[in-house]
Amino acid sequence: MALDLSFKDLADVAAGDASDGRPLKVALNLIDEDPDQPRREFPEDELQQLAASIRIDGILQPIVVRHSEQADRFIIVMGARRYRAAKIAGLVEAPVFVQDDAEASPYAQMVENIQRDDLKPSEIARFVTARLEAGEKQTEVARRLGKPRDWVSRYAAVPKMPTFLQEKLATSSIRAVYELYQAWRQEPSDVERAVEEHGAFTDAQAREFASAVRSTVEPAAPHGTAAGDGAKDARASEKDRASAREKPLAGSATAPSVLGTKGAAIVRVRAGKRVGQLVLDARPDAEQGSARVAFDDGSIEDVSVRELRIDAVLVG
Repeated sequence: MALDLSFKDLADVAAGDASDGRPLKVALNLIDEDPDQPRREFPEDELQQLAASIRIDGILQPIVVRHSEQADRFIIVMGARRYRAAKIAGLVEAPVFVQDDAEASPYAQMVENIQRDDLKPSEIARFVTARLEAGEKQTEVARRLGKPRDWVSRYAAVPKMPTFLQEKLATSSIRAVYELYQAWRQEPSDVERAVEEHGAFTDAQAREFASAVRSTVEPAAPHGTAAGDGAKDARASEKDRASAREKPLAGSATAPSVLGTKGAAIVRVRAGKRVGQLVLDARPDAEQGSARVAFDDGSIEDVSVRELRIDAVLVG
């Protein structure tokens, strides 16, 4: 099929806009995908379904492109899936809008895909990590993505997770995997064993399991404690941990314990409407100016100190 591009259309394409606001028609062989786009996986069955729809109704939402450094070529800003499906459907051209100002923002494609819930956790984690490595702060990334800061913190932690937890993102939510990661940092063998035994974790199951693991981590024995007492405590702790490994099957969340070692400080804090206590012996994953908080709902998150309010300081 020959392209139906008038000289005026070609001039509009070169100028990067259509004077009447209508999308331009551009040959698909003049369009390239963005090598830096956040989305990396395109399930074949989804592309085939979209291609079948395009054969009947055409491309209903124009692809957004920008000018390439190569003359007379364009790079996709938004619409890579539509572009791939159009090629499968046998189209030789597609409607496009040209937005060269989108080149300055790496967030354009990301925001669109997030709004459509169209990205895998690994793809989101890759983007967040890239922005942080580029020198941006988590608060800035969160603002530009329209997400809470703790949402960004969870994805920022993915590269630090062991491989078996990263793989768990295929069957469990980022919130659940993050809870398991926090527990893994304290009791790695228990968490790895639990992940091997259970195919997927709900958020509630992960919170309960992480809370149980935290409650079984024994503080160092005070000076002068008898060796027999220490061995007894160790056996009891191992028994508790074994019991905790079975708890995810229950599916109900429990609040973390707020009890501390005798004489130790307990700092109760508030972040918005959520309350919890500072984890004083853990280093946050987030950037400087953050603190780790064990919230009463069972989750553990890194929160900016500017968002925290101290409710009370207690002595265990």
